[in-house]
Amino acid sequence: MHPADTTAPRKTLIAGATGQIGSSVGQYLSEQGNWHPVGLSRRAIANAPYPMIAVDLNDPSDCQAKLGGLHDITHLVYAARFNHWGGELESVDTNLAMLTNLLDALESAAHNLQHVHLVHGTKYYGHTVSKRPTPYREDDPCGNPGSFYLPQQQLVQARQAGRDWSWSLSRPHAFCNNRTDEPRNLILIVAIYASLLKEMGLPLVYPGTAHSYAAKTQFSWLPTLSRSIAWMMSQPQCANQAYNIVNGDPKSWAELWPVIADYFGMALGPPDASAFAGFVADKSPLWHAITTKYNLRATDLSSIAQWPYGDYVLSVQWDVVSDMDKALRDGFAERVDSEKMWTDGFDYFRAQRIIP
Repeated sequence: MHPADTTAPRKTLIAGATGQIGSSVGQYLSEQGNWHPVGLSRRAIANAPYPMIAVDLNDPSDCQAKLGGLHDITHLVYAARFNHWGGELESVDTNLAMLTNLLDALESAAHNLQHVHLVHGTKYYGHTVSKRPTPYREDDPCGNPGSFYLPQQQLVQARQAGRDWSWSLSRPHAFCNNRTDEPRNLILIVAIYASLLKEMGLPLVYPGTAHSYAAKTQFSWLPTLSRSIAWMMSQPQCANQAYNIVNGDPKSWAELWPVIADYFGMALGPPDASAFAGFVADKSPLWHAITTKYNLRATDLSSIAQWPYGDYVLSVQWDVVSDMDKALRDGFAERVDSEKMWTDGFDYFRAQRIIP
């Protein structure tokens, strides 16, 4: 197995480079100067910040043709997944085949491959399936047999045996980032929802159940996730290990919702067991009026935020808390103040003229 060497030449392939996580990781690695990222996406991207290759990971022939000549790849970040809408069931077979096709092409070409990193999530623990003891720990058994996470992990474990590369795996939860071009962002979803309610003169109603409101939840700040992935790929103690990567300060919505209401200068509304997607279904004319009234960017309410993703996050009726002791023990101590993350995010979207 290759020892960690921060001075050795690196070339990092990022699968899913145009997605929320892949693009965040790629941006961070490109800024470090010694990771030399190359992105993979299904379509060619104009003006990309680093080299991009258009490839269909679901097509083994296309993978071999496009990736079979990449002899100098040393690291792989796998953040790709087959197209899906927030919260819907994802195909195990398709997602497993995509990773298999990429590894087949890469292993036949990249003779200096050192590390493979998979980005997964807390669905591994079954948080959408049933209530289970918290905090979730990395060595807990998989609680979600319908997810592609465990089959992908088993694939990489089996492929790594006897080979001169290692793997690692991150399990984040509820992605948050300061981005205007990524709709699967909880801070953006809540910011627009609150702006609509405020314009209507209504309190900040929680669009979920009382159980969801009271349950502990958690978030992953994507810049922190990106730094953790670089850490996992470069530290020998992380070889062949999985890590929870969350902010580290689980909160209930009952704790966060008053902070959000206070930020927007709104009365606090109770849980009403509704949904983000249902609320915004007929609000496009109102949103257009808001963007005109406050001189905001012209945006489409149905596409600027992925409303079903917000409903998916709020649908869990029990605590979702991941243990971060393993990452701390092995050397990654970064934590994020979630309340500040939320209010700073609202400041960002105001400065970008997305919300009033």
